[in-house]
Amino acid sequence: MISSRIKLRVQSVKSVKDPENREAFQIDFVEVRSKPPMVMMSNPEVPEEISQMVVQVTKSFQGIFPMPQGNTYEQRKLTLILTGEELESFNLKPYPNQLYALSISNGVLTFKEA
Repeated sequence: MISSRIKLRVQSVKSVKDPENREAFQIDFVEVRSKPPMVMMSNPEVPEEISQMVVQVTKSFQGIFPMPQGNTYEQRKLTLILTGEELESFNLKPYPNQLYALSISNGVLTFKEA
């Protein structure tokens, strides 16, 4: 059995009408992912000592100049349009920036507050 666990953040919640003209909520989720570590590579034709010096100089510049160094990034993942009853069935009480853990297992979606 394959299962997945995804960390989600509520990006927005809007009041909308569904196709049957019932009141509903549109909830947009983004996935919160960890950034992969930055890898520095040098030209193989450059001598080893020069390569090491370039890496050290680059690291020192990164320490001096402010660069965005967040550990995570976000990717649009899921949009749900649910009526009030459906929202209760999922046991969701979403508000912007709220974090959820979404588990997908055997074709079943389970939301849990993170």
